[in-house]
Amino acid sequence: MYSIGRCFRRTLKYKLRCIGMAEYFYVVDEEDNVIGKALREECHRNRLIHRSVYVFVLNDENKLFIQKRSENKDLYKGYYTGSATGHVDYGEEYDEAARRELKEELGIEAPITRICKFKCFSDVEREISALYLCRYNGPIRFDREEISEGLFMSLEDIKRDMETGKRRFALGFKTAFKEFLKFMGE
Repeated sequence: MYSIGRCFRRTLKYKLRCIGMAEYFYVVDEEDNVIGKALREECHRNRLIHRSVYVFVLNDENKLFIQKRSENKDLYKGYYTGSATGHVDYGEEYDEAARRELKEELGIEAPITRICKFKCFSDVEREISALYLCRYNGPIRFDREEISEGLFMSLEDIKRDMETGKRRFALGFKTAFKEFLKFMGE
């Protein structure tokens, strides 16, 4: 499992796993109505619809910060995704989860704006996600246990990398990025 020393250096969600505390998510229907709760593992194993958030950090040059998921992750290891992403924990609202993920993953406390909600259903996950925009130009201190690298890219460069396959992007990010482009009028 996890060594105690590693647990002290990790984010809150990893610390909870280290001490044996379970992560619960809302189980929702296709219209995002809460119909129950389940463990993280149950949601993924049984393909239960649950909630997640994507926060896109955009700087003054209109470049988007993307992260490469750590090899420690259980899903999409080594894939690129949004600036900060994660599940909505049971007892949390979307906005609260988005602010938490932004702080935990990137060390950012800044205003966020909800853009939309969207569905992302695949063989891997079934999620209803809320997408947020954070305009930010300050320092980013990403959590190396969750993120192996991060960089700002133009929207055009991200589109090109998706088309050419230069970088592997998580399916949820691809869906969120399409919604983001609509929002940006592209």
